[in-house]
Amino acid sequence: MRQARSWNRLCGLALGLTLLCLHPTGASSQPIFSGYVEAVQAMRVEQNVALYDGTNFFDREFPRSEMRSQLSLWESKDRGDFFISLDLRRDVRQYHQLTSVDLREAYIGVGITKRLDLKVGRQVATWGTGDFIFVNDLFAKDWEAFFTGLDDAYLKLPQELVRITLSEPKLTIDAALSPRATQDHLSDGERISIDYTGTGASRQEVSIAPPYRSPQAFARVAGSAGVSEWAFYGYWGHWPVPKGAREESNSPYFLDLYYPELAAVGASVRFPLGPYLNHAEFAYYASLDDPRGADPLIANSQIRGFVGTEKSLGHEWTVGAQYYAEWMLDYDLYRTGIPAGFPVFNELRSTVTLRVEKLAAHQNLHLSAFGFWGITDQDYHLRPAISYKITDAVGWTVGASVVGGNKPYTTFGQFRHNSNVFTRLRYSF
Repeated sequence: MRQARSWNRLCGLALGLTLLCLHPTGASSQPIFSGYVEAVQAMRVEQNVALYDGTNFFDREFPRSEMRSQLSLWESKDRGDFFISLDLRRDVRQYHQLTSVDLREAYIGVGITKRLDLKVGRQVATWGTGDFIFVNDLFAKDWEAFFTGLDDAYLKLPQELVRITLSEPKLTIDAALSPRATQDHLSDGERISIDYTGTGASRQEVSIAPPYRSPQAFARVAGSAGVSEWAFYGYWGHWPVPKGAREESNSPYFLDLYYPELAAVGASVRFPLGPYLNHAEFAYYASLDDPRGADPLIANSQIRGFVGTEKSLGHEWTVGAQYYAEWMLDYDLYRTGIPAGFPVFNELRSTVTLRVEKLAAHQNLHLSAFGFWGITDQDYHLRPAISYKITDAVGWTVGASVVGGNKPYTTFGQFRHNSNVFTRLRYSF
């Protein structure tokens, strides 16, 4: 508690110093106000008994049915800028009718020197080269939004960050510190069901410890060499999803899940080769709560990585593919200690992705299809979508999220029986 208060004071001091830096009058641009109003509807295409409570199916037909509006304000001064974005949401599902206001982003940026920038506040952060594959990007994500029809931008969750960036001609150094950790949002069991445990246990057979509120630290050193781009990454904090479990003492059939400590280091590269734009990443994940891999209820240390390529086929066609793999370290100890009745994961797990896109009608029509296929786990996730720009301000999207697998504890198998079709109609201003 004392540590959390210290971090809060540090963030308050940093924000105050930033405001002081921005306060002097000087050249400034006119504030820019923007936003949109959007209707989102997602309809389930299969019955999900995991959401059955004995009397009705929660969100049996519509895992998402809402009106939302985003209002954003950006103002720039000679010493920095200010940005705030609010989400207003009206949930009209039968059992969850409510109105909420969410602070999406609110930060102040200041140029300390010509090459050193500071950004303090609530912000969405991302880095890495993957297409829906995140190896070195350990910033928080909202997987429930990803599987229920929201715009792809909502896959990334905002975090309270103090971020400092040093920019040199061919080198950029980024460091970000979050005084309170923000873990990924998977599901609370209302919109979609999920097997959190990786053990085959149902949602009712687990309890999930609240996310840790201890600090998180992120770092990146990025640069270029000719036409190639490279980067090195570091992370210290906790696993973004529950990767540890304890059997409750009063019942061996119930599990208490939590977020073990994690440190990670990695690298990425992006480079053209002929008509192809290629990218690759790898990272070493050190599971600090179980460094030897002897506890089967805590995720072992891993090496993760992927390679990918993208090519324009002409006539507004683009295709991209990726191969992703996870290699569990200390696998023999894992196999030796795993309790009877628990599923056994492979030492090497791999997944491939494919993206195909087409622009038509003067680039007003966007056809896309993205798919994951778990080679090892035999699971899948398909994301076809059609977007049409009716006017400069009005856009319409229809798509689907098709997810499944043979086993209820794999990456996408844990989301099975949650397939849905969705539509979004947006007016931007």
